[in-house]
Amino acid sequence: EDEEEEEEGDDEEEEGEVGALLIIGDDGYEQISSDEDGIADLERETFKYPSFDIEYTAEDLARVPPVTYDPFDRELGPLLYFSCPYKTTFETEVAKLRDQDLEKENTGAAETSVKLTELLELYQEERGAKWVTALEEIPSLIVKGLSYLQIKEPNQDYISQLVEWTMQSLNLQIALRQPIALNVRQLKAGTKLVSSLAECGTRGITGLLQAGVINSLFELLFADHVSSSLKLNAFKALDSVISMTEGMEAFLKCRLEAHEKSGYQRLLELILLDQTVRVVTAGSAVLQKCHFYEILSEVKKMADQLAENSPLPNHAESEQDSDAGLERGNQEYESDVEAPMDMDNLLESSSMSEGEVEKLINLLDEILHLMETAPHTMIQPPVKSFPTTARITGPPERDDPFPVLFRYLHSHHFLESITLLLSNPVTNIHPGVLQSIRDILRFLVQSQKGLLFFLSEYEATNLLVRAFCPFSDPDQEEGLQTDGASDEAFHLWLLHSTQTLQCISELFCHFQRCTATDETDHSDLLGTLHNLYLITFNPVGRSAVAHVFSLEKNLQSLITLMEFYSKEALGDSKSKKSVAYNYACILVLLVVQSSSDVQMLEQFSAILLKLCKADENNTKLQELGKWLEPLKTLRFEINCIPNLIEYIKQNIDTLMTQDGVGLLTALRVLCHIACPPPPVEGQQKDLKWNLAVIQLFSSEGMDTFIRVLQKLNSILIQPWRLHVNMGTTLHRVTTISMARCTLTLLKTMLTELLRGGSFEFKDMRVPSALISLHMLLCSIPLSGRLDSDEQKIQNDIVDILLTFTQGVNEKLTISEETLANNTWSLMLKEVLTSILRIPEGFFSGLILLSELLPLPLPMQTTQVIEPHDISVALNTRKLWSMHLHVQAKLLQEIVRSFSGSTCQPIQHMLRRICVQLCDLASPTALLIMRTVLDLLVEDLQSNPEDKEKQYTGQTTRLLALLDALASHKACKLAILHLINGTVKGDEKYAEVFQELLSLMRAAGDNVIHQQCAEYLASILQSLCDQDIALILPSSSESTLSELEQLSNSLPSKELLASICDSLMETLANAESSYNCLLTCIRTMMFLTEHDYGFYHLKSSLRKHCGALQTVLKRVVSNFSKDPGELASSFLDFMRQILNSDMLGCCGDDGSLVEVDGTHPARTLGLTTVELKYQLQNKEEAPENLLLELEKLVLERSKEDDSLESLLDSVVGLRQMLESAGDPCPLSDQDVEPVLPPPESLQNLFNNRTAYILADVMDDQLKTMWFSPFQAEEIETDLDMVKVDLIDLSEKGCSDFDLQAELERSFLSEPSSPGRTKTTKGFKLGKHKHETFITSSGKSEYIEPAKRAHIVPPPRGRGRGAFGQGIRPHDIFRQRKQNTSRPPSMHVDDFVAAESKEVVPPEGIPPPKRPPKVSQKISSRGGFSGNRGGRGAFHSQNRFFTPPASKGMFLGPFEICRLSGRFWRILPSTLQVSDATVTMDVDFCKQKCFTFFVPSFHNPANIPVL
Repeated sequence: EDEEEEEEGDDEEEEGEVGALLIIGDDGYEQISSDEDGIADLERETFKYPSFDIEYTAEDLARVPPVTYDPFDRELGPLLYFSCPYKTTFETEVAKLRDQDLEKENTGAAETSVKLTELLELYQEERGAKWVTALEEIPSLIVKGLSYLQIKEPNQDYISQLVEWTMQSLNLQIALRQPIALNVRQLKAGTKLVSSLAECGTRGITGLLQAGVINSLFELLFADHVSSSLKLNAFKALDSVISMTEGMEAFLKCRLEAHEKSGYQRLLELILLDQTVRVVTAGSAVLQKCHFYEILSEVKKMADQLAENSPLPNHAESEQDSDAGLERGNQEYESDVEAPMDMDNLLESSSMSEGEVEKLINLLDEILHLMETAPHTMIQPPVKSFPTTARITGPPERDDPFPVLFRYLHSHHFLESITLLLSNPVTNIHPGVLQSIRDILRFLVQSQKGLLFFLSEYEATNLLVRAFCPFSDPDQEEGLQTDGASDEAFHLWLLHSTQTLQCISELFCHFQRCTATDETDHSDLLGTLHNLYLITFNPVGRSAVAHVFSLEKNLQSLITLMEFYSKEALGDSKSKKSVAYNYACILVLLVVQSSSDVQMLEQFSAILLKLCKADENNTKLQELGKWLEPLKTLRFEINCIPNLIEYIKQNIDTLMTQDGVGLLTALRVLCHIACPPPPVEGQQKDLKWNLAVIQLFSSEGMDTFIRVLQKLNSILIQPWRLHVNMGTTLHRVTTISMARCTLTLLKTMLTELLRGGSFEFKDMRVPSALISLHMLLCSIPLSGRLDSDEQKIQNDIVDILLTFTQGVNEKLTISEETLANNTWSLMLKEVLTSILRIPEGFFSGLILLSELLPLPLPMQTTQVIEPHDISVALNTRKLWSMHLHVQAKLLQEIVRSFSGSTCQPIQHMLRRICVQLCDLASPTALLIMRTVLDLLVEDLQSNPEDKEKQYTGQTTRLLALLDALASHKACKLAILHLINGTVKGDEKYAEVFQELLSLMRAAGDNVIHQQCAEYLASILQSLCDQDIALILPSSSESTLSELEQLSNSLPSKELLASICDSLMETLANAESSYNCLLTCIRTMMFLTEHDYGFYHLKSSLRKHCGALQTVLKRVVSNFSKDPGELASSFLDFMRQILNSDMLGCCGDDGSLVEVDGTHPARTLGLTTVELKYQLQNKEEAPENLLLELEKLVLERSKEDDSLESLLDSVVGLRQMLESAGDPCPLSDQDVEPVLPPPESLQNLFNNRTAYILADVMDDQLKTMWFSPFQAEEIETDLDMVKVDLIDLSEKGCSDFDLQAELERSFLSEPSSPGRTKTTKGFKLGKHKHETFITSSGKSEYIEPAKRAHIVPPPRGRGRGAFGQGIRPHDIFRQRKQNTSRPPSMHVDDFVAAESKEVVPPEGIPPPKRPPKVSQKISSRGGFSGNRGGRGAFHSQNRFFTPPASKGMFLGPFEICRLSGRFWRILPSTLQVSDATVTMDVDFCKQKCFTFFVPSFHNPANIPVL
């Protein structure tokens, strides 16, 4: 219902028209109602509509058309009007003749049948030239003639005689007896006759197979001296035979008794012989069909096995009984859903293993791949064509492979099989299976034949859609703003599309039945049209309707209706009152507005323009005329490009207005003519697209499209800054479509221009416009992720920007100057500069940069990557590094500016970008890590030397950033390289690292200090993890020894010694936090995995012998508060440091860490007595502490079973210590392991691991790269900093003219997309009833006293917080005005307005009436309300201001954006003495915000901006 209410706004006018026309006896005009009727009842909420009659019976109400459309209430029925897509033309003809009276109609078919019988009787014996001529004539007579004869004379066996002739004509011996030329004609005629007879249903194909047609064709193919053209004809005949399922079965089957090879094997042998390229191409097409058939057989076999082994109730009975089947099936389906499923039992009882599920996914993916490439790889090549890689002329592919593929799908019950896969918990829990099925179905729905396939299998389709329902979220569907391309909405889109085509078939059937013009509005016709109209209320349905009507000739159904009921056919008065005519007008307009596929306009634009011209009073048709304006006298050919571009130039000023809608049509037609479809494997490149691009350039297309983008940006920016939504569905569709068409054209042109590297393109207007467009449409999605339209726009923008990286000439010598001035560097400079240009572009700029940069290595893959591809991947990253190094200052500025941000989405993006930059090559890795460490140096040295160091939130944020980066391979190695201090100038980093270690050791009870210590412990954990390395030991490229591996991935011995000391001191510090201790113990466990780490750890233990005992005491004393994690980790560490021969006594239970087989084996260890010495002190023996811990664990394990393994570990360790002798101190006899010197950072990058073979994607990588930032991740305890606002304003904007800015930004009328008249609530500065729109989207200026009124909220899919002062069910305030008079005012509002005194703010020119102060207070210091359509991450507030409680501020802050700057407007009651305010200043330090006090008490007349 919500969706329907929202959509009512989009189609206000349409509903008005149709609604008025549906009322019986209405004259088409809306009645003027008295506003005073029923006002007395308003407040008591007992208001009754005057027209509502409570005496209506149930029968009366049943006749009222519904106002909502539930697609699940409507089942698909049998296919009407259209023919089944997998039936041959002969079968369709036979079915048509069965439904007709043979005597009255079909005179043509009768004549054809007479001619066919004459030929068959005439040449029964003769086999000369006339017989060959007869053979050549017969194929054209079969469809009409033989079908007629089969119906009229079912007992006569004409097919047998035709089969006999066919086999004789294919006989080489008979052919050789014919004269020269006639023999070739005979063989060719025979092959054509095979093709015709194979399509004559079961009798035709069975007769041919029994006569041995496959063998005859192979004899012809294998014969000597047969020309290529004859072989191609033989392949066409063979293709026709295997296109029938009986033929394919016979072709694939081996005759076991004769030990013959199958047709497939013989065909392979033929192709492997020395054949011409055309023959090989024709043979390969037959093989591809065989592969497709076999894959379908495999899928069916797996589904059948699953059905047999599944414990689910058997649905077979309900499917067999077609009459009662659906009803019974529904009940069973519902009972299945309610019944609980025992997953373990299901999986155990299923015979399907994980490997079989993977095989199933691969089979489904291969089915999709074969269907996508079928138009180029499964058709027989035309005889006169040649399979070159490119072509400029020649026939398009003539054959359509899809009827054959649909026949295969039908014979294998494919839809039933995938319904079973979706219903079975063994397969439907696997996301890969779901995704593969969705992809196949999505491909089928794109074409008319695919939709007809669903309709012809309507029972299976009904079940299939129901099977999809459990995988969709009904809550998400309510607010879907998508075209159905998203996974959540796909099943809805499938359902709406098939139901739309069913409605279209009903319309065509109506025209076949109905020819009388006396009654125009038939009830069946209106029901169909009404259903179509209701489908469009939902965005997914609207998209589906537009898509289906734009396929083939479906739009003809509505055009026929419009012509039938037009003014010319019925006369003016009847046409006006025809509801069907109005429905048709609305639907045609909607299709033209919403569909980007303009192919249907090529055939229908002339008729539609004629209809628009004929009826000048119909507003819908006049609007349609504007959409079709550029198509007058236009032919869809390359030479129309200059005219279309000229039209765009002339109308660019009317972009996004009602008069400029034709511009979008012109762009769509240009895309259709000039932009090639995505390339498919096996497809010839058509050079006509190159000609089209040349025509675009010569017509100044590039400049025109840039201007279109600039104009679009200038229109969208103002409402976007004022947080206005994207308008109605139509405005959104227009905006998205305009952007996509322009981007597609730009992408096509630039790809063609820059592909070879011989041209450079330095027009920086393109990246500039793209960056702005990305900010407006893709930067802040409402749901936290982009919908499918926005994702496509982002992909297009990124693709266009990446074309600039191709415009680099490889032959030029690379110098700093050529690097800085090539297209790649100039594009990068534009992107990097835009990031810091304005605060509103921060987030968008970071996203765009991240999308442009390559993903970090190693790549996750399931198959081995070739060495050539690896070198391409590494070289690409080096090229990126070279071009980015030229912009080093900009990169450093970006990292410096955002490192102090408390805005968590920006922190998230900054970390992501830093990792990507570091991963490119060693120079960028060092650049980024130097910048981060420099920031730390500056922060730690910022305090005067005589004062004690105060750690701030900034220190915490910098350490958090360093911690996030250190866990990534490239960043970690760059850090190690820098903190070694071996390079001149890097000494300060070694010093700062030591300072950080002392910070961790001395952590006190200060919260910030403890946070810093925890981050540092985590950083050390990453630095000491040998698995975080550029060259992984498990990879195939790794040729390093174990010691070299350690040398390249761990700190040097001096650093490691100080790290181990710090870890011990942190353990010994009683004030160290729980998390810090846990991280330190885990780090030490990493170090115990090899002798190198263990040696240094043991040395530190010797110096700090009480550390472990301190930890054990803390574990025991705090166990009641500890979930058991610290105790488990500590005991595992104890087990790990013992000698390997001691481990047997402790049992294997409880071990959390196992040393991977790829790690070097450790030879060093502690003896039990040495460990006992480390755990004891003078007061207490370790056995007593462990006994106490054992009691605590035992007590808690009664409630928690998971602690049993911990209990075993405690008991084992206690017993081992008890049985040990007297404790003795650690020996110092161990030999220090010496590591080889580490390789240089550059060598490590050059020899890095490029890919990892894996079955599943690495979780960490998934989290980093594929999950958007969610609002739930935002922490609420953010820093508050004192700031002097007056001082800041004087420094930051001393020359700022506030009055001029406000006049320009607020008092000018913003452009409203697609409207000529201003939307309600947005009328600025025109009349005395003006409203003043602020950043929150609420009306701040409400006119008081005599003429004041509250503006109703704009209807439509608005997400802004408009009209919040209105009571929800107040009909009086929300009614439509019926008069030109200024509105009257409710008495309560009048009294309220008179009693309030409103003062205009200083510095703003007073409007004609002073504004009323808003009573709505924002509770979180951010934007109140959502920025329509562009909200931030599920939150009602912009993310630039982190959420905080009311108490943190002195008063409410309203944020607005003026000319690219952020403004915070302080409360009007602020005193001058309060000018130093405690508040959140994320970006104040970078002067991103300026502050201003609009009005305040200022007795001293202090000059304040």
